[in-house]
Amino acid sequence: MTGIRRTARIDRSAKDANAGAGPSGTGGSRGGAAMRCGSGRRWAGRLVAVGVIFVSLVLSWHALAKLDFLYPVWYSALGIEDHVSHYAARNRQGKQNFVLTEPAEHHRLFGAVVDGIHGRGTPLDQLVYRDRDGNVLGTFLRADEVGHLRDVAALVDKMLIAGWSITAATVILVLLHGRSGACLPTLVRAMLGYGILLGLAGVVVGLVGPQAVFDGLHEWIFASGHPWFFYYEDSLMTTVMKAPDIFAAVAATWLVLHLIVYALLLAGLRLLANVHKFKRPEEQS
Repeated sequence: MTGIRRTARIDRSAKDANAGAGPSGTGGSRGGAAMRCGSGRRWAGRLVAVGVIFVSLVLSWHALAKLDFLYPVWYSALGIEDHVSHYAARNRQGKQNFVLTEPAEHHRLFGAVVDGIHGRGTPLDQLVYRDRDGNVLGTFLRADEVGHLRDVAALVDKMLIAGWSITAATVILVLLHGRSGACLPTLVRAMLGYGILLGLAGVVVGLVGPQAVFDGLHEWIFASGHPWFFYYEDSLMTTVMKAPDIFAAVAATWLVLHLIVYALLLAGLRLLANVHKFKRPEEQS
């Protein structure tokens, strides 16, 4: 009887040990996952997820720039044609003849400004506006407006350089992810965390006021003495844009497209991480 009890005790101990070790003998599926996703790999995954934010910002910006930030859509939605008709006739800079321009010309001029701040197309100080027959009616931008757009172009260049630099760093992390591994956060967790940050930013903007934030950013970003505010009655540029309304529309469009691109990129990276040849040896079956 004693031998039987001892044998039963040994068998039970062996079962407990096997249960603790799990199928792979490394402490069960939860323990194995913990070993596979150490703190270093988790931080690497978080860095990749943050880097993908900037990658998606750059990609979505370039995509919208190619489409002139959907200006034809906002032209109709914001009633810009009526806006131009109203304020062009009241222009105080001797450009009341802008009322003779057509919506197609407004689209062209907005696209030319987009090209200008990206360093391509007709030089900003050479932009002219034409009537429906193609006759030149005048110069579109005043000197202060050209100066402001050049400041914007310099800012866009700096932002894109920073964005592409972070993109390059993210690509390096992704390549390292294929060799040494990095634990990417789940899509739900990443989107939830990012959504909370965006929500807090939205609350701050709501409390301070969108107009106050817009003005404050311009005063902070652009050099003192560089004009950035132009009345509709003095500026064909702001009239054609119906600024700042169009900036809010463009920002919302950029945000939505950015989130879509971010989700697709992160989901793609997580899918790639599950491809057999990219797994670490201990993760392969």
